[in-house]
Amino acid sequence: MATQRSKTLDVFRGLLFVLMANTHALTLAGLDGTHWLLSDFWLPNGWATVVYVVLSGYGIGWIFSVRHPPALQKPLLRRRSAVILAVMVLSNSIFAMGVLAQHGDLSPALTWGWWTGFVTLTTPWSISGVLLPTALVLLCAPAVLRLCRAWPYQTLATLVLAHIAVAVSVQWLSASVYAHHGAVRFFLTEGLGGFPVLPFVLNGCLGCWLGVYRQQNEPVWLYGIVLLLLLQLCVFASSFAAPALPWSVFRSTFGPVGKFAWVFLCAGMLARLGPKPLVSAVAQIGKFALATFVAHRVFLQLLHAAIAGTGLDALPAELRYAALWIGTLALSWILCDVLQRHYNRTASARLSRSKVPRKEDYFTQ
Repeated sequence: MATQRSKTLDVFRGLLFVLMANTHALTLAGLDGTHWLLSDFWLPNGWATVVYVVLSGYGIGWIFSVRHPPALQKPLLRRRSAVILAVMVLSNSIFAMGVLAQHGDLSPALTWGWWTGFVTLTTPWSISGVLLPTALVLLCAPAVLRLCRAWPYQTLATLVLAHIAVAVSVQWLSASVYAHHGAVRFFLTEGLGGFPVLPFVLNGCLGCWLGVYRQQNEPVWLYGIVLLLLLQLCVFASSFAAPALPWSVFRSTFGPVGKFAWVFLCAGMLARLGPKPLVSAVAQIGKFALATFVAHRVFLQLLHAAIAGTGLDALPAELRYAALWIGTLALSWILCDVLQRHYNRTASARLSRSKVPRKEDYFTQ
């Protein structure tokens, strides 16, 4: 039932975390750009953040939309959006100051210009910037849900056409005198930390459509997933073609949902056929996705500092990468296990309190 917690979606989020941790570990290890670990022969780089926003919309359309009555959906989504925005600002500020501390100079953080630079895009954003499109998808979701239910195919056509228009605009404006304009950088080309707002929000809305349509017509939805799998193969093949506007627009429009379909397929196969301990560990990480998203960066930096402090930075880059990646996955799983145990204790205590007979119950027994 879609109204139950979906194990496949937890595994899906967990796989995205594995991909994200892999990319960040490769970056910290300092592998050469031509190394095979950065090629298509290993785990795909850059998929996690793109697919994450699509998955956020999909979860809203498939599970959230039927789990909560329409009257509660808007306030719940607003509240969740506010939490994500707060996490985005707080985590980015902490890690940005951490970068300054690594360079031994915190003075920029004491100036007003450094803080306002997060808004004007003069101060660099970290990966926390991907949470802005996610929060905006949550705010747009009530309207998207209504449109998807009332006019599913018209809504899909509108979203695809809007994505094509945005992709064409990105290509045109990037080569124009407006390329460095603040609005162009924020909405179309850079966003916060390299996650342009409009393309990512449209990706999330397409994910929402996929979730709603699965509720309405799952057999046809399955054919759609197969089509997206094939489109992603075409996207991959087009990367070998000579640079051209149509190919670039095609990749921008269908690449994110195509990647979503492939990770969805892998998550479904792992959830059904994978070793139970591995599946449980990945699902556990995916269940606490927001916590691990923030915490994994702390774990990576701590492990990186430990490697440097113990003289292990002289090891080959491949071994340092393996230590960073596997160590981060292990520490993240331990964190999730602690959170799960706390959740279980809290739920058990709440259930025990609810079973204590009230005073009036003694007169009805």
